[in-house]
Amino acid sequence: MSSIHIVTDNSRIENKNIGIKIHKILTPKMEQIYQEELLTIREHESKLQCGLIDIEVRYPEIHDQESTAGDGYKIIPEYMIPGRPFPIYIYLYAITTYSFNPAMGQREAAKRTRERFQLKTFSHTTLGRAMKRLEEKVKEYKDETQDTKRPTEDGEAESRTFPSVNQIKARKEKVAAYIKKSSSEDSSLTQEAEQLCKEPDYRRPPYTGAFVNACHSIAGYTFLNYRRFLL
Repeated sequence: MSSIHIVTDNSRIENKNIGIKIHKILTPKMEQIYQEELLTIREHESKLQCGLIDIEVRYPEIHDQESTAGDGYKIIPEYMIPGRPFPIYIYLYAITTYSFNPAMGQREAAKRTRERFQLKTFSHTTLGRAMKRLEEKVKEYKDETQDTKRPTEDGEAESRTFPSVNQIKARKEKVAAYIKKSSSEDSSLTQEAEQLCKEPDYRRPPYTGAFVNACHSIAGYTFLNYRRFLL
């Protein structure tokens, strides 16, 4: 049995001292409480590219001392997707920019994302994979999809040939609709997509502000309603 994931919303990448590159999810007080309850804590490490610096996230896996291997739970911060090299803000900025601008291509959206977050690398193929993963999940959510047959047919056609303009438009609209709903129609997403915001500076942490809060809302909504990570 694999460990259960628990997503915590009380954690942000907010260190103003860029020399501090380690983010521990458990506070010393929480560690003490777990130890007093005779629980075993195993710490995992995951590196995130955050613009001009890298952040090492240390998140716990909690086990009862009498539990079998794998029978525990991992506490994951909302800003992180296990196995992905960037925090959710970067993926959602790229996805929002691409989906909210009907005529924009993935290369331009990826370029804007690199510039906004001062990234060394973030390619259109990375955006394309993120879009595909999110689109596939949106299709699975029954209350988000009205027609369950046509998306499957389009997906099969796409594997054999390039998608048409209408298919791309429809995919963008579905993803944009989910982002809007899961963020409660947060206007900061539109402002970022239209490049109306220059502040705060996302070239390095701290990551704060309305857009970052909207990203947490989207990640939290997805996990709360579907018990899945955003991507």
